[in-house]
Amino acid sequence: MFFMTMNVTMNAIQNVILIFPDERPVFLREVNNNMYKVGPYFWAKISSELPFSILMPSTFGCIVYFTVGLNPTAGHFFVFLLTLILIYNSSSGYSLIISASFANKQVAVTLTPVLIIPFMLFAGFFVASSSIPVFLKEFEYLSIFKYGYQALMMNEFHDNKNFPCAVPDGFTAGCGADPTSQIGDMTVAAALGCLFSLYVVCYMTSWFILFKLSHNHEG
Repeated sequence: MFFMTMNVTMNAIQNVILIFPDERPVFLREVNNNMYKVGPYFWAKISSELPFSILMPSTFGCIVYFTVGLNPTAGHFFVFLLTLILIYNSSSGYSLIISASFANKQVAVTLTPVLIIPFMLFAGFFVASSSIPVFLKEFEYLSIFKYGYQALMMNEFHDNKNFPCAVPDGFTAGCGADPTSQIGDMTVAAALGCLFSLYVVCYMTSWFILFKLSHNHEG
């Protein structure tokens, strides 16, 4: 599940980080020539890219879900797709912050792994949530990987009657630990809510950065 999250996140980041830095100087020139305002440009960009941002993770999810043989119920399948869509769009928003913050495309591409790895390390896959030091908790709480991974894991294993080791109140002896034991007790709905919140925060932050850039460029 973590590698699905990572795959969707990296695809989203690459699709923005390799394109928007080339659009950045054109945007700054045109917005300061009063061809349009930051708001209409930003929302037109988001709206025009939304169908692709839904289609890409949905296509990936439809292929992977049945190939891997995940929980076959319709409800779990659609929650899986919704999770991938939120992961993809949240990651796009985060990469838009990075690409809007750096004028040089090469700098943005080079720094992207540095700015992503801390969130990846504390997502609950490499280190259990309970083992993360308090002074590093901010990386966990702001991690798209964390909430995407938790949502996918809980959706697949929690109350899954099709899982070989599942019983009504946990997992049978001899089958190993509960796969969700290291990621905390967050519900699927809570994880999806956090992903949506990160999606909104990332895009609002990128909008603010573009707004400040346009005024600084004008000055």
